[in-house]
Amino acid sequence: MDASAAGAARLMAALNEAVRDFQSYGYEQFLTHQGGVSPRYGGTLTPAVHPMAVVGVTFGLRGGPRSGEGREASISVSVALRDEMFVVEGEAGADPLHPGEADEPWEYLRELPEVGVWDLDECIALIRDYTAQLCAYTGFLDDLGVPRTS
Repeated sequence: MDASAAGAARLMAALNEAVRDFQSYGYEQFLTHQGGVSPRYGGTLTPAVHPMAVVGVTFGLRGGPRSGEGREASISVSVALRDEMFVVEGEAGADPLHPGEADEPWEYLRELPEVGVWDLDECIALIRDYTAQLCAYTGFLDDLGVPRTS
């Protein structure tokens, strides 16, 4: 494996670790809020202007305020390539409670700053740090008003 392939392998391994961490986090949140959420785990490579990968967990919030559909909440880390640098950011949020009245299409509960780095090791360190910070946010679903399992 040459140096480029080894770097790609390290980045893939870091993203895989993040997926596993978010899966554990999501399962714990599911156990705590069983009646109110249905989790979806994993990551996506989204079609975007710049290459981008997103890893995290999305929760379907059951019994949401909109008739016929519930809200969705998501907690994730993204890595994009922009201007020949890695750009890492993290967030936790949900669809707005009253979609027609919201200024923003997303209600942010946590936003970790967007950070650009040129070094792969710094990028991997940011992915790990942001994943750890977001997985430590155990009150995420509580903050959205999702009832705990009795």
